[in-house]
Amino acid sequence: MLLACAGAQAAAPCAPVRIGYSDRERAPYYMGNGGEVPDQPGVLVELFRDAFRSVGCPVELVRLPLARVRLALISGAVDIAPSDTPSGGTAGYMIATTASGGADHRRALRTLAYVFVRTEDHLPADTDPLSYFKTHTLAVNQGTILAEHLKGAGLRIDDGSFSSWNNLDKLRLKRVDGFTLALITPGALDPYLVTRYGKQFTRLDKPARVSSMWLGANRSYYQRNREQVEAVWNWIGAHGAQQVEALSKTYALSP
Repeated sequence: MLLACAGAQAAAPCAPVRIGYSDRERAPYYMGNGGEVPDQPGVLVELFRDAFRSVGCPVELVRLPLARVRLALISGAVDIAPSDTPSGGTAGYMIATTASGGADHRRALRTLAYVFVRTEDHLPADTDPLSYFKTHTLAVNQGTILAEHLKGAGLRIDDGSFSSWNNLDKLRLKRVDGFTLALITPGALDPYLVTRYGKQFTRLDKPARVSSMWLGANRSYYQRNREQVEAVWNWIGAHGAQQVEALSKTYALSP
């Protein structure tokens, strides 16, 4: 029935949807830096486009500094953006919800904040990052919800850099003791690390945080286009995880 709903929406005319996301590379999900969208834009960018194409909506991609993405979504400068769970009903954007009004995690992408450490430090793979990084420094990309949550959990956080590669260089140079970022599949970053750094880094087994990534919709945009947005969220629930895995494998062939 969900697929039938999406198919029905595909026949309806749809104005271009402005999708905002970070202008910093975060392989394999967002590729390239700056405002220009590369030919291989990234796994999540392709997923966003496929989701809206499934309901007949052309997509306009808008790359922004990470700290501005959520503000642009709330203000309506963009219509859709990857989002964390809203803090309240006045957040300015909507996510997929259940019939009772709670967050519907079945129509989101599950993310895990895996931690990378130096191989030469010989940390056991089962090291608990929530304990270890209370006394050691963990790098997190600046402007992320992840950084806010880990600081709130009492971890020693360095979020002075926007770039994953800069943070990994900090780790290589022993300025920090680990680096974490949210991944949808555990090995998504591994091919890129091997290409750039060889075997200098190891991924711990236990993530620092488990959460959900939503396709957030500006509140006004949602109210004007409710049926199409709901159909997109249904598509994410039905196809999102499998599409991300397939696209990640494709991108890994040419990191």
